[in-house]
Amino acid sequence: MCQITPCTTLLLASVLTLGLVGLTPNALAADEQASRSCIKCHKRNGQLEGIHASPGLAILCQDCHGPKGSHPKKGSTIMTFGPDSPFSAQQRGAVCLTCHDHQALGEVEWTHNVHANRLGCDQCHKLHPETDPMLSLDTQQHSQLCVGCHKVEQ
Repeated sequence: MCQITPCTTLLLASVLTLGLVGLTPNALAADEQASRSCIKCHKRNGQLEGIHASPGLAILCQDCHGPKGSHPKKGSTIMTFGPDSPFSAQQRGAVCLTCHDHQALGEVEWTHNVHANRLGCDQCHKLHPETDPMLSLDTQQHSQLCVGCHKVEQ
């Protein structure tokens, strides 16, 4: 059974929009070239692995990180994720929710609903390692992660 998610809808809308505005293959090639520029450095330094870097998904770097701009120089406005990001949890989470469905995430794991407005997805999930450590936690490890922020008073 095929499920239409916001990501699928976004993809379909993008394809239709590209056809309607007459975006040329050259423009698409330029976007792919921009991603190749990112990959050239980030694959080499080991910072680009895992599902979000999978060529099968056809996600371009700028889909999540925005235009390269002056990166890697100072003054870059590129969207970064993780504890050192200058962007708010809401800004970082909004990027994730362009593909990931909030309601579906909440149905899979209740903590997504509880933390959605306070934490960025990247505060628990790791986006570019070979595998996301959150996906392999057992119940005990998952509980310990909660205790890291929620101190239990006795």
